[in-house]
Amino acid sequence: MLRSIVLLGLLPILIVAQAPPKLPTVRYVAGATATFATHTQLTGYNFAWGPSDGEFGAIPAGGGRYMFYGAGGSAFACNRTRGPIIEGAFAFTGTLDRVSGGDGCKKLFGPSPGPAAWTFARDYAGGGQVVRFSGGGKSGWLMVLHGEYWWQNPNTPDHKCSGAACFYSSLGLAMSTDGGQSFKVVGEIVQPSPPRSYFTGGGNSMPIGYGSLIVADADGKHLDNPPADPSRAYFYTFYTDFTPGLPGVCATAACLAVARAPYGELVEAVLSNDPHRVAKAFHKYDGASPDPWMQPATSDTLDNSVGAGKFAPLWTQDTGGQPTVLYDHAFDVYLAAYVFGGGALGIRIRASRDLIHWSGPIGAPIQEPGRTLYYPTLLGETGEPTIGGPAPRLYFTSFATFPDYGSSVFETIQLTLSSP
Repeated sequence: MLRSIVLLGLLPILIVAQAPPKLPTVRYVAGATATFATHTQLTGYNFAWGPSDGEFGAIPAGGGRYMFYGAGGSAFACNRTRGPIIEGAFAFTGTLDRVSGGDGCKKLFGPSPGPAAWTFARDYAGGGQVVRFSGGGKSGWLMVLHGEYWWQNPNTPDHKCSGAACFYSSLGLAMSTDGGQSFKVVGEIVQPSPPRSYFTGGGNSMPIGYGSLIVADADGKHLDNPPADPSRAYFYTFYTDFTPGLPGVCATAACLAVARAPYGELVEAVLSNDPHRVAKAFHKYDGASPDPWMQPATSDTLDNSVGAGKFAPLWTQDTGGQPTVLYDHAFDVYLAAYVFGGGALGIRIRASRDLIHWSGPIGAPIQEPGRTLYYPTLLGETGEPTIGGPAPRLYFTSFATFPDYGSSVFETIQLTLSSP
């Protein structure tokens, strides 16, 4: 703790500057890579691609089995004609070791899922991690969704951005009150800082990730869900955001950010059927502001024609792309897994005790020579997927040629944690 004396007239004033919190020293050793599902197996369940195109979630189903949720595309066999592939959020089943079932013909929701007139998910909508909620006499599950708005790039022959549709992405939220059998999209929760017009018509997309929800108090200390005292609890969500000219790699790339909403306020908003209340629930973290949690997470506009609030990147050495965050009770730390080097170089993992201050990488990067790793997800091995123990699981999709799903394998690795 640092102290200094400032003289104001004749009166000494003691200024106390808090020392940065001590960072975790936890480490991991990665086990052998195992196959969670092959592409051939998933096509047998009527998926043309995925799941999961992004982070995925899980609800315990008993006996070591889970209902998983992720983004994907349905096979042509699901359509009466060979029309466009139906894409969106789907359910599939299995254990932590292996996918055992699914149906790509049964979509939970897809593009333009609502609310009416909102365009944040006009062209793509996929979920997503799921967490419990309770309040207002109801309980159920919340699913973070990744929504996209697409445009044509006038500067390339195929009108795409790096071979894919040009997109501006936001995070939305879907709710289930029937045990995860169905989900209703209730609104947008996080928007990038620049407005949509900053990107549309050009050749750069705005990635935001798939969101990762954590329940903790105002100081980032993990809480049970539902919390004993909802008035002290927050939903935190992690994503990537962009503002030109920030330090390090964040000067020209989207970097890891966090926003939060009061637990009770968010539950009331999703139950209200008012998407404007949902859009106002979250606020971004900006450490440079006197109150670091005052920046609005969305502009509360139907077309994202106005930018959202400012943000502060949680680190600036890596972008933190496609982040997934898990609380580990065995070591009382949070783990964040993310891709680096555009995904081609692999996946790194960092640790934190308060969700704001993060260590450097805590182990060797997860890599496969000659292959591209994308879409990491951390799941706990404790029976509760949102809580890790001594050996949490990391999942990802490994591509021989990205984004050719025909060359992909859905894989998992066990991370054995230790602390010096």
